Amino acid sequence: SDSLLPPRRALPRTATAVGMLTAVVLANGNDGDNLYPLTEDMPLAALPVGNRPLLSYQLEMLQRAGSFGEVLVVTNDRHLSRLEAVVSEYRGPLRIELVVVEEGAGSADALRTLRGRGRLAGDFALISGDTISDVPFQKIAAMHQLHGASVTVLLKQQPPRPAADKKKARDLDGTDFVGIDESRQRLLYLESAADCDGGVITVSESMLRAHPHLEVHSDLADPHVYLFAHWVLEVLDHKPHFSSAKFELLPYLVRKQFLDQANLPLPQAEAQPQQATAMSSAAATAARLAGAVRCCCYVVPHDGHYCMRACSIAAYMQANLDICKGGAATFDKAAEPTEPLREGNFAASNIDQQSARGGSVELGPRSQVKKSAVGPHCRLGAGVRLTNCVLMEGVVVHDKVHMSNCILCRGAEVHEGATLKDVQVGSNVSVEAGANVKSEALTAEVDAEGSVVGSAEED
Repeated sequence: SDSLLPPRRALPRTATAVGMLTAVVLANGNDGDNLYPLTEDMPLAALPVGNRPLLSYQLEMLQRAGSFGEVLVVTNDRHLSRLEAVVSEYRGPLRIELVVVEEGAGSADALRTLRGRGRLAGDFALISGDTISDVPFQKIAAMHQLHGASVTVLLKQQPPRPAADKKKARDLDGTDFVGIDESRQRLLYLESAADCDGGVITVSESMLRAHPHLEVHSDLADPHVYLFAHWVLEVLDHKPHFSSAKFELLPYLVRKQFLDQANLPLPQAEAQPQQATAMSSAAATAARLAGAVRCCCYVVPHDGHYCMRACSIAAYMQANLDICKGGAATFDKAAEPTEPLREGNFAASNIDQQSARGGSVELGPRSQVKKSAVGPHCRLGAGVRLTNCVLMEGVVVHDKVHMSNCILCRGAEVHEGATLKDVQVGSNVSVEAGANVKSEALTAEVDAEGSVVGSAEED
């Protein structure tokens, strides 16, 4: 099988590595509900983007950094076999191990499990399984080491809004209020807008005395890429009710910078390990022994490196569009097949340069594919029109079907003359001939004859 990463570009390496770290990639799919029905029978990390599994983008980012030796991919029993197939395609230098945790385990729960199994011996990265970013991770690691940070968080500035387009209260859903210092390297305040009464935030006097020029932003997105000091794992032992690193552990550490730290499990001098990890610099040790919690951030400007999470239908569609047209900076879509063209197969005039296609794809005459990803073993009939669509493996589209902004999961079938717009079709779902469907999710349902038919669910 093809390599998990595209072979066309040699991945750049940093000239000087800060040490071989461990990365934890959360592929257990707790956020997959936002991508239903895509994740109904496929783990989020295996979903194709540009005909590559999502997991491959995190592995490429870590491989480029040159400072990671081992990657622990967290999953559950239900998704284990599918992710084993994905990981088996990787050909790079990283050592990848799948680690099974309980169904529904949160990110903090997963870290406790790894700690209990002795898998995290030093500072470590924690990355969401839906993150796509070409941010140079070695720079994040260098900042973490330089400041002796307890945690270093990647943040991406969102594009500026037009002056006339004011943000309303309802637009704050999923937004964080993020406080940073003048240098844009210290993370001083973090609160979800959902936890703030009417968008009003409260800042401690001790913080303002220490940082009178605090900047509070609502345009800094958190792509769930963190680098933690090893001792932070002890906080999870003292806080067994913490389930989420993002929503509980991280805000706790940020608050503790300016509050009483008496209950923090900071290591004592005599309790330091005999062999310091590569990330345990003198500055980091001194900060810990002084009882200081230091939270840092690496802020990417809105026109800087590519950085997003494919954590919703809209974001997943955008990620595919970006990768297919080359908008994701240094990332490539999956390599195009080299099989010779023959009757019924793709002709160059039938598919634009902003699309991706897998192997063994057939396309009938007078059909056009624009800004779309067509997976392997798909069959498209005559007169088909696709615009900004994602077709996963084995999809069948019959003659004269028109689709825009649609996602079709593995084995789906759309019969002759159907028109679909803003529709997600679940695995092995059949859409009737002549159907006209807009803004719906079609999920699997078995009729009296035992055939799978479309069942509409409004978005």
